[in-house]
Amino acid sequence: MPSIQDGPHYEIQSSELAGWLEQQGVDLWWNVDGDPLLTGRLTFPCPADELSAELRKLNRALLVQAPKGDPEAKGQSIDASKVSGMVARFAGNLTSAGPLPEWANDRLFYLCWKGSPHEWLLAEDSVTAKQFREEVLPKAK
Repeated sequence: MPSIQDGPHYEIQSSELAGWLEQQGVDLWWNVDGDPLLTGRLTFPCPADELSAELRKLNRALLVQAPKGDPEAKGQSIDASKVSGMVARFAGNLTSAGPLPEWANDRLFYLCWKGSPHEWLLAEDSVTAKQFREEVLPKAK
């Protein structure tokens, strides 16, 4: 499998990604798999507001994998308004027959920090968000 920087990709500032995450809803939870930088700074899964705050503190460039066949993706910079076009879904990678799991429509991105060899996954975690709303929030009232 080719690396992100060798295939179709865009560059985005981590602060722009943070803004997009907040626009999706601060009650959503996200997971990171494979990034030693973020996993060393936060406990995952975590809510969007915590992840967004850390992405703003880091204030670094990221490379985000573009959808296959995107003829425009040649490493140019994008802002938060373009992030939705980079979304993949777990359902697109599932091959089993039968009903889809609860998390099948969760969004995901393949990313790497510009200049880093570590590629990683940023994935929505709807199951954790639902559990938090149902189990933790009612007890806090």
